[in-house]
This record gives sequence, structure tokens and C-alpha cells, in this order.
Amino acid sequence: MTEAALTEADFAAAVDQAQSAAKSYYDTGDVLMTDADYDALLDRITAAKKAHPDWDDRGVLTRVAAGVSSGGDVRHPVPMMSLDKVTGEDDVRTFVASLGGDPCLVEVKLDGLAIRVEYKSGRLALAALRGDGSTGENVTAQVLRGIAGLPARLGTAWTGEVRGEVYMTVGDFEAASANRVAAGSKAFINSRGAVAGSIRSIDRTYETPMTFAAYDISGDFPAHRERMAHAVELGFPVAGQLATGEIQVAGDAEAALAAIARIGELRRDLEFPIDGAVLTADLESTRRRLGSASRTPYWAAAFKYPADTGSTVLRDIEVRVGRTGRITLRAVLDPVFVDGTTITYATLHNPSFVEEQGLAIGQTVAVWRAGDVIPRVTAPIGEQPHGLTPWTPPEACPQCGEPWDKSSLLWRCHTASCSATNALEYWCSRDALDVEGAGEALCVALVNAGLANDVADLYVLTEEQLAELPVGNTKAGGVVLLGKLNAAKVIASLEHSKTQPFNRVITGLGIRMTGRSVGRWLAARFKTMDALRAATVEEIAEIDKMGLIKAQHVIDGLASMSGVIDRLAAAGVTMSVPETEGDKPLEGKTYVVSGSVPGYTRTTVSERIEQLGGRASGSVSATTTALVTSETTTAKATKAAKLGIPIIDPAEFANLLAD
Repeated sequence: MTEAALTEADFAAAVDQAQSAAKSYYDTGDVLMTDADYDALLDRITAAKKAHPDWDDRGVLTRVAAGVSSGGDVRHPVPMMSLDKVTGEDDVRTFVASLGGDPCLVEVKLDGLAIRVEYKSGRLALAALRGDGSTGENVTAQVLRGIAGLPARLGTAWTGEVRGEVYMTVGDFEAASANRVAAGSKAFINSRGAVAGSIRSIDRTYETPMTFAAYDISGDFPAHRERMAHAVELGFPVAGQLATGEIQVAGDAEAALAAIARIGELRRDLEFPIDGAVLTADLESTRRRLGSASRTPYWAAAFKYPADTGSTVLRDIEVRVGRTGRITLRAVLDPVFVDGTTITYATLHNPSFVEEQGLAIGQTVAVWRAGDVIPRVTAPIGEQPHGLTPWTPPEACPQCGEPWDKSSLLWRCHTASCSATNALEYWCSRDALDVEGAGEALCVALVNAGLANDVADLYVLTEEQLAELPVGNTKAGGVVLLGKLNAAKVIASLEHSKTQPFNRVITGLGIRMTGRSVGRWLAARFKTMDALRAATVEEIAEIDKMGLIKAQHVIDGLASMSGVIDRLAAAGVTMSVPETEGDKPLEGKTYVVSGSVPGYTRTTVSERIEQLGGRASGSVSATTTALVTSETTTAKATKAAKLGIPIIDPAEFANLLAD
């Protein structure tokens, strides 16, 4: 039904739905509908209200928190307002024009929870949520449990108020959700809901790491940039500097649009969630001139990006066997547009997660995708159809019929042939041997045709065999062959893969409890496959972060793949680290890379560090030489600052690696 066709009864029902969702969103942290669905609902209400000005929207369009938040016991000395939304280039131009020549600042819009914090003589004295804009909930005790960026005591005896957003990084959200499920509760739907629920929970028994970034601070300042500079001096991370390292300043509308686009391009590589860009006047005089409405200021607005969470119907759950024999679950979904991409498949954690969430075929679920994270189903959302039966996993492997090994949370099948397809796909993946054109469809076809049962079989394939390989079907039911051109590309890429570094060969073998990092560690320590195969459990366990359990898996995996390794070596695949001469400029240095480095992937930047004699690590410690990141408020950056570890800009680090 279109907005124009809404009856007054339909309009009232839409308002009821919006208020129910908003009350839950602002007062409990429970998510009844995704941001995308809520925004679409508000658009319908807005359009209908324009057509029928006399219809009562009950404050949904004019009041903070849709007029339904119950507020709290803390009164805000200055109201905590919302931001109006700008939806296109014309709206941006209109807003910039309204500033009358005042520079327009463009900052990230964090997808978190607004909070106001008071400090007295350098001590945190009060923390309150936005609530209804006039009053908010007192969460001082919960904040004092620990939020990165909101210290209990400042380094100076400052008295004043700071406002900003509490949020979770992508990694923190996943950890918090897993901790919540382990504690016997439902998984969080998205990071904003996770923050809202966690910060309100007085008796929470599980850890939910959170971070704060400021967007306002009390005091008399002629411009916003000076205000935020003072916040930085006091030790608060600033929202406007998170993505680009500095607040972007736009002199005109075109520059503002370019800044919005720049943040949008960076969004996928950010470790923290954003749902838009904030446009704001810099000068305090302009802010006073423009003033505010009852709910929003006229001197600021929000440009929204595609939502990172969507809701859709779960149509099926596919059970597969991973490269190490581990069960993998894939959700089949009605197509849903999330974070700029149409999603039809998503991952599920494990059978226990599915059962604990009570997931059922035909159920409406939340699908979350942030940064370069693979889309995943997080939890059921909204009202559900009656009579659905919760999905239960099969008791036996669907490929061989053997019962699962349930000795761990991640069930396993020990029949080697069942994981052949995934083993081939993993070997050919970008982080391993990077064989172009050898994706899931080709690997399935190779196994089905009996042409490849292990990774060594790939190197005896011919163009003729591949060209005649059926890889799909036409809509009319005909067979689609790979073809000569594609076959030639795959063979050429396989030939090139023989020259990939030794660490990638180790990684590509897919030995249990190994991955990119372990592959690099083993290659750096033993240099050749012969030396690695001759190593003892104790020698492997001596490597930092390995230990006896991982070491035993390496020994067992190498033994079980002995024949495959011999055939790979005979095919000419790299089996050693090349002997290099000359200086090792990074010798004895350890770098932690967080985010992207220009010109490198996560794998190649680590390989380059170690090629130059350094060590690539995933965690900051006292032995870290430097942290490479463009962000200043993540948990890693906060820890680095506490330890006095230098932070290097990614572009600067790329130049260092090149030199």
C-alpha cells in the first residue's frame, strides 16, 4: 500500500508500530525492528502526514524518541536532541546553503547510544542517557564498570560535561553477543542494541566491552573545532576524528558531498559501526542564528548510509562440512538489502546457537553485516508467525551418514572425503594460494566429477578436462560448461599459485587450529617443509602462542597429508622460504596492524612485515613496537596509548614498507 493510499486507520496503526519500536529502542535496548525498517515506516508516516496535516502523529515526527520514552530521574540542563535526516544531494546543498558561508563540518555518525557525562574536579560524577531529551536514565554505576574513552578520573581537575556516543567495535559486538549467549540469554541483534541493553543492566554477569567518543563538551568556544580540540586535550576521543584522523571541513556543498562519499568509502574497513555522516555548522554564531526546533537543531543534520542490519525470512538452513571436518551452517534467506549489498545467504554460528535462539524455518530474523564481516543471522526479530517448529540439526553428517563427533561445541565429521570440496576451496582462497576462478561452484564440480579429491589433484588438471566440466544449469535445464577461456584462466592461475610464499602453502593445507598467522609463524621458524615435517611437538609448541595442543594438531595434520604434500612438492609448489641477503630493517620489531594499509591486504601486509625481518601480531602488548591504525578510540589504540606505544598512520606505514 502506498503512502497516498493510507487510510487514517492505517496511519494510526503505523504510528502505534513506530511508537512501540521507539519505546523499546530508547528505553530497553530491545530491538523490535531494524533501523532500515523503522526509517521506511517513518517515511510512510511523513508522507501521509504531508498529505493529511490534520492527522495526529502523536509526536513521532516532532519529538525526541518519538515522544514515547519514559525519560529518567536525571534532568538535562540543556536538552539532548535528535538530528533531522538529509536523504540526497539536493538536501545536502540546501543544508550547506543555510549556513550562509560558515564552514560545514562533516563527521561520522556513530551507530551507538547517546550519553551525557558530568565530571567534577576531574572525577566522573554522573552519567545519564538521552531518554526523552529532557530527562534520562542514571547509568553512572554501569559506566564506572569500565568504558574505553570514559575514564573514572581525568588527568586534570576539570569540571564540566561531555556528550557523545557509546558504541561497540565489530569485534567487541561479536564477543559481547557470544558472552551473552554463554550466560543463557539471547544473542544481541545489533551493536546499538547491545550497548543499550548492556549499559542499562545493573546485575550483568558477562563482559560487554564498549567505547566512548565525544561530539560535544561544555565551555565557551567560538567554534566546534576548538571545542573538540579541548576535548582531545582532556583525553576524550572525538567522533569527528575517528574515520579520517581529523574533522573534515567543507567550504561548499560539493566539498561536503565529497566528504560524505569519503566516509562512505571508508565505512567497510572501519572497526566501529557508523550509520551515517553528520553535517554541522562550525561557528557558534551560526548555530545561535539558526536555532533549533522542538526535537532537532537547524544547524546540524544526518546523512544516512545503507543500514548494516536488515530483517528477512529464514527459508532454510544448509548443513555442510568444512575443510577440517567441522559442521558449517548456512542460512538461506529471502533477498534483503544490507549495507549496500543484496544478501541471500548468511552464516550461523553453530547448532547450539541455532537451538538456543529457537530459530525456525519461516521465521523473521535479523541479518547483520558490518565492515568486511561475512553476513550472519544474529537473532529472531519482531512478531513471528504462529505454529513454527524450531529447526533441529541432523544427527548424522548429510554427506556420509556417519554420526557427528559432538565432543566439542563445533561438531565434526571424521570422514575425509566429506570435507574435500571445502578443502579445495580453502586452498584456492585469496588468503591461501589465491587461485583465480576456483570458487565454490568449480570446486564442487571437480569433486562431483571425480577430478579432484585433494589439493594435489588440482595440479594435474588439464585445460581440456576443465573446459568440459559442468558447472551449472541454464534456466531451461541445459548444462553450463566451464569453457575453454575460463579453463585456460584457471590453469594459468594454478601455475602461478606454485610461486606463492611457503607460509601460504602451510595455511592452504587447512590443518586444524591453523590459519594465516600460524602459517607465517611455522614458515618463519622452520624455513622448509622438510624441517617442519621433522619437527617435534615440543619444538612447535615453543613458538609464541602455539602451545602443545596446537602443536599436536600440526604434527597430526602433516602426517595425515604426507602423500598430498609429496605430490605438491613434485608439482613444483613452493616448499621453502627463499634465502635472502641484505639488511632486515624491521628485525626485532613487532607491529600490530588494525584496519587497512594502502596497497595491502590483511595477509600481504603481514607477509611484508615478516619479509623485512619483523613480526606481525594481532594484539597490543608491552613488546609491541607500534600500532598501525587510523583510529584513536578502539580498544587496541586505547591500550597502546596506556603503554606508551607509538601509533603509525597506515599510509605512512605503507611508505615505510616500500622503502
